[in-house]
This record gives sequence, structure tokens and C-alpha cells, in this order.
Amino acid sequence: MKLWKRGTLAALLCAVLLLCAAVPAFGTSSTVYLMAVNDTVMETTAENVPAMVDGMLYVPYTMLSSRISGIDLKVSAVYIATKRTLLVSSGQKGVMFDTQTNTAQDLQGNSLPVRAVVRNSMVFVPIDWVCEYFGTISCSRVRTRYGTLVRVTNSAAILSDVEFVDAGDSLLADSLRRYLSTVENGGGTGVSPSSQPQESSAPSQAELYLAFRWGGQAEEIAQLLEARGERALFFFTPGELWEQDDLVRRLVGAGHTVGLSLEGESGPDCLAQAEEGRLLMASIAWCSALVVRADGLDRDGWQELTQAGFVRWSATSRGKDYSTGAALVEELDPKRMNYVELSCGERSAAFLRGALSAMDEEACRIRQATAPALA
Repeated sequence: MKLWKRGTLAALLCAVLLLCAAVPAFGTSSTVYLMAVNDTVMETTAENVPAMVDGMLYVPYTMLSSRISGIDLKVSAVYIATKRTLLVSSGQKGVMFDTQTNTAQDLQGNSLPVRAVVRNSMVFVPIDWVCEYFGTISCSRVRTRYGTLVRVTNSAAILSDVEFVDAGDSLLADSLRRYLSTVENGGGTGVSPSSQPQESSAPSQAELYLAFRWGGQAEEIAQLLEARGERALFFFTPGELWEQDDLVRRLVGAGHTVGLSLEGESGPDCLAQAEEGRLLMASIAWCSALVVRADGLDRDGWQELTQAGFVRWSATSRGKDYSTGAALVEELDPKRMNYVELSCGERSAAFLRGALSAMDEEACRIRQATAPALA
């Protein structure tokens, strides 16, 4: 370990704890965000630090500006100060954000359900929406000892998130130190002393297991989780296992847990399906499926499954009961383990993005739902 780290790292972390609650932002987050584009750490200041707005992560448009960052993501952003508009374009498609009217349109003039926000003359864009709209760039969040790293990448990125954080340790430490210096100097607050916000409440730090029922967006959801270093539990019926064998092997290979969704109405029916699913998993992915879900199964039925060596999944929160991912996270109980079940159907990826952003805000901890953990 380098000598400067021994004294400086502790000082930096203490400074983060003291200063985070005092950093006024247009969201309510106390998270310290750092930034990177592909394999380059970007300068973070009090003026351009990413923040949460209405459950969505907003980043400065400069992360997408090749003129400012020096990195061509093939999706670029240009701000026209005289018109107060921001054009984000890939050449084939684009979005025009109008910060005066608080609207956005595509290049054909069609309205889009999104907006940019302005803080201290810097324009911020909802990065997850932008990534999904263009499809050629992605945004990951990686928790480091210096804060949460927001990294925007395209296919030209060389390092994985884990490799990047490891290789850029000293650069991230320097970035945090420079960011804190801008906060200490009062830069970019945009808030008068008489209107300083009240200190925010402490994060809930809720813990949860995360499970998904198979659907058309399953692979996209798995990729979203993997970009953050997270793994989840994915449920398939025996029939879906057979039809989605390539996806099942991909999930298992990436480290996710695969469970069985049972549709029988009695203990014997569910047990027969579970045994079928276990044999299929052994054939498809050379591993066993032990975690099962079965809506409506009675106590005796569950006892039969348990005696046969299966582990029960019982959701305490279901995505279908909430309008947004952020709303679901707000209801998580920090005093007990939460079992969150979502679908992989239409718009599920967008729901998950909102939930993951809210989890970052609340310092929630996702634990992987494996059979030993749930038993």
C-alpha cells in the first residue's frame, strides 16, 4: 500500500462523512458520485456532480461531449447557449432538450417523456433513459471506497468495471480530494446561507433478496445487474427452462441463481413439477434447481416440497404493486430482510433502473438469493 494512502484515505473518508450531508444538490442524495467515461476518470466538482432527481440519475451533459471529454462515444451532446437547448445525437437519431420549456423532442419533432435539468448553469440529462434510447452506450454504478463511480461506456471501453476501479484507485482518490476541495470552498452550491437545506435523514440501509420471473427482458435485466456487480434469482417454469435453455446456461454461467416457478395447485402436483425442473436443470446447465416459488400452495404442500429438499421463496414485495421502482424501495423495511419479486416483462428494465437508483440513494444492500441463503 502506498504511504499516502495510509493517512490520506482515512482523512478522505472522514471528510466524506462530514461533508456529504452539507452538499446542497437538486436531489436529496448524500451519496458522493465520481465520474468516468470509458477508461478515463472525469473531473467531478460541486457544479457538475451527478445527482438523483425524482428517482432518476442525472449526469452533466459534458460526459457525452467529445469536445469536452476528448472521448468519442458515438453519442455526443452539444449545448446551444443562445437557445438554451441541448442536442444529444448519434447521427441517426437524436433528442433536443429545451431547458426553457422543460420539454424534449426527437429529430422529427415528436414529444418525448423526458427532460433535462439545469443547476448552476450546467445542464444535466437522465443518463439511464439516454442509454436506453440510443442503445449503443451504457451506464454503470460501481461502489468504491471513495464513493459511487458513475461510468458511461460504449464498445470501445477496454476495462471491465472491476478492472477499471482496481487500475484507477489513485486517480479516484485524487478525484474525490479535488471534489471535496470544491465543496469546502463553497463552489457550486447555488444556495444562499439563509436557505441551506436541513440535514437529511440517515439512509435506511435496508437489505433485500431480489428475484425475477422469466420474461422477454430477462437478459437485459441480467446485464443491468451484472454491470453493477450484482446477481439475482431468476424463476422459470419447467416448460420455460426447456424453451430458454441458452438463456438459462448464460445466467448460470454469469453467477445468477436459477429457481423453479411451480404452477400446480397441490403438493403432489408442485412436487412433480419441481422434480421435472430439477432434472431439466441438471441436463441443461449441469447444476440443480432448489429454490421454488408456488403462489397459493398450502402449508401441507410446502411441507412436501421442503421434505424433498427444495427451498421456499416467499415474496414480501412485488413489483406489480408499485407504479415505479422508487416507490417500491420506499416501502422496504430496514428492520428485517426484504424479499423483492419483479417480472421480466415489458418495461421491467426501466422499472428496475428506477429501483436500483433508489437503492443507491437509500444505501440498500442486495444479497444474492441462493438456496443456502434462503434455507
